[in-house]
Amino acid sequence: MNIQDPETNVLRTLLVDAPPAAVWKALTDPKLARLYMGAMPCCELRPGMPVQWFVREESGDQTLVAKGTIMAVQPAERLRYTTYSPSSKLPDELASHTTVDLHLIPDGDGTRVELWQGDFAGLPDAARRARESGRNWVEHLVGLKRVAEEVWEAKAA
Repeated sequence: MNIQDPETNVLRTLLVDAPPAAVWKALTDPKLARLYMGAMPCCELRPGMPVQWFVREESGDQTLVAKGTIMAVQPAERLRYTTYSPSSKLPDELASHTTVDLHLIPDGDGTRVELWQGDFAGLPDAARRARESGRNWVEHLVGLKRVAEEVWEAKAA
């Protein structure tokens, strides 16, 4: 397993014009995360605890779109968790889960967000799955940036 292999891992970096605490709030507050993820995460931020993402349907029902386990939590610094999507059509077993690792690094007056997701190497169509995940993360990170900067501007006002 090579965690740097761009064929089977996702590596993204984004600069946010807000401090790590504001980015952390946008990342971990379910109502804020829903604004850019499209799904609301439900979890207790403690290692070993389950995490689930739900989409609320027009009928009011909730649909599970992803789930995993919290692996590491360092407020305003790092969030690491496993993730599995039922829509992947893979069996719901540990080998079908990938890992997401988000680091928030102070950068001047803002924050550098570094994301790694992998390793897709053991999954069928690994390169395609990594590319799709990478495209999704670009959208999610741009949304995270927007929401975190709005949170920070509102607090500063």
